[in-house]
Amino acid sequence: MAVVYADTYSSLSYVDRPCGTDISNLWLDVVLVVDNSRGMTTPGFQNVATNIIDIFSANTRIGSKSSEPRTTRVGLITYASNATLKADLNKFQSIGDLMDGVFDSLSNVANSADSFIETGLAMAEQLLGSQGFGTGRDQYQKVIIVYASTYQTNGESDPESIADRLKMSGVKIITVAYGDAYGLMKSLSNIASPGFAFSNSPGNAGNLVAQIQTSLLQSNCFCPDGWIQYRADYSDPASSRYGVCIQLVSLQANWLSAKMSCNNRNSSLATEFSQDKHDFIFNAVQNTTGFSPPYHYHIGLNYVSSGSWVWTQPTGRQQVPLQQPFIWSSGYPIQASSKSAVMNMQSGQGTGWQNIATMTLSANFICETYSCDTDHYCDENMNKQQ
Repeated sequence: MAVVYADTYSSLSYVDRPCGTDISNLWLDVVLVVDNSRGMTTPGFQNVATNIIDIFSANTRIGSKSSEPRTTRVGLITYASNATLKADLNKFQSIGDLMDGVFDSLSNVANSADSFIETGLAMAEQLLGSQGFGTGRDQYQKVIIVYASTYQTNGESDPESIADRLKMSGVKIITVAYGDAYGLMKSLSNIASPGFAFSNSPGNAGNLVAQIQTSLLQSNCFCPDGWIQYRADYSDPASSRYGVCIQLVSLQANWLSAKMSCNNRNSSLATEFSQDKHDFIFNAVQNTTGFSPPYHYHIGLNYVSSGSWVWTQPTGRQQVPLQQPFIWSSGYPIQASSKSAVMNMQSGQGTGWQNIATMTLSANFICETYSCDTDHYCDENMNKQQ
């Protein structure tokens, strides 16, 4: 049975949907990897415990609950010369459990000057491998948060190679530097996901909770395989992401067939509410196999009998009237009742809108749907429950 979740977004506002921002509705698997060497110091260690509790809202659902799939499991690992598993992903079943466990486990530092991040990352990798998949939570995004007072290696393994392997598998890594703010943060940024390296320096401590929460919300905002997430800058993977997924379909179809094909994918033909979105889609097209110059592809703009241009929307949602900016090619739109559909057509180094007949001119096309996030849970088959 589909669960209906509130979503205040309206496409009629003519902006692209943002990622969900309700921290209480996180649905992630998170592993905390905390340095407990002498370099962390007991006050720093306790500060980490407070930071962790502050990150998760009192209403965040910790653990696993069949009645509400938007839950977050939290594991805890400490490391110095070696790593120690303090809590697996199934131990904490409430925010109270998490609070008690974190303050109990992070009360005193170890009597060791060694601080080998790779031991903590390796254990986190093992924990996610054994409990993160094959348990009905494969689609839950995986996140590791590393708190470190120094950056050392033991010569046996390389933290960067472990981090690269984790990130290649889709795991997001957040790092927090406790200590030499610039040097340590610079080193930790080599293992962090783009834009996810932070510092507890005096100038940033007040922002740290919000920065980590934003990173968790961004990690929880994702697209199923085969879809590209719209972000502020196509060339920068660390740029802010929207709650919008696009799929570039390299099948030849007329506009009406393309619209029906997107509907069958639980989506609609893509909107281009802004020049930035228009450019993002064109950049994606140029980097997708099956699309070739001169580029031309169907989008969701069309002319309706009421006498206006509108953007298609998924079944049951109101179509969105066209607003500026207008990205028509020179000489378009052509005033003809038979040319009620729109495609992007390359001219020079860019593309522009041209209106065409709905049942002619086959081309590739672009579908669009909402992302999976705190407002839209996706089940194990990546079907959105809206």
